[in-house]
Amino acid sequence: MAMVLAVPAALLAQDGTSPPQLMRGDVSGTVGWSNANRSEFADYNRWRSQAAFSLAGGWYWTDHHATRIELAATTKEHVYTPEPYVFPGNPVIYVSTQRHFATRRLGVVQHYQFRRNEWVHPFVGVGVDAVWDRVSSEQDPVYAYDPVTRQPRLIRSAVNLGERTSVSARGVLTAGVKAYLARKAFVLTDLRVGVGRRRVEDAQWRFGIGADF
Repeated sequence: MAMVLAVPAALLAQDGTSPPQLMRGDVSGTVGWSNANRSEFADYNRWRSQAAFSLAGGWYWTDHHATRIELAATTKEHVYTPEPYVFPGNPVIYVSTQRHFATRRLGVVQHYQFRRNEWVHPFVGVGVDAVWDRVSSEQDPVYAYDPVTRQPRLIRSAVNLGERTSVSARGVLTAGVKAYLARKAFVLTDLRVGVGRRRVEDAQWRFGIGADF
């Protein structure tokens, strides 16, 4: 917002007799904060924070309607969960499992803006994402108490459980504000929510810059 308020007063002047020509397309990039729902791994602290990045291009069909295609990714985050391990002659042992996860996505979103491409205007959007969710897992070594030596004894070394990638489709809801710094340069901020079949999968708050062409 500081960037927006710093725009010279001359840029605020609008020609009341003829609205500015509509730009046909734009490109933009964003960085932001993503909060992902990982309740399948954790019983508590289910929402995990990650940095998010995106590149997008849009095409304006009318003064108010635009279709945007977006490539996005998040940084890798991890979560620890306890899992039971049964060793003969010993009570159930809970082993710490560490899972690392990151996502890549390709999205198509239909935007509606409430004003023409001028100064400041809000927008909303709805669309769909194809999401590649990559998860790798590792389990810590397993120790058991040895009553003879009265010392912990290693009964299983650390295990790498490998990596898996799943692909899914998610609905997208977004709302934000776009503000021009010059005739073809703008800044934007938006809130973007991904919705799965039974739950909200992630929420992102993003900031970016872009240009019209």
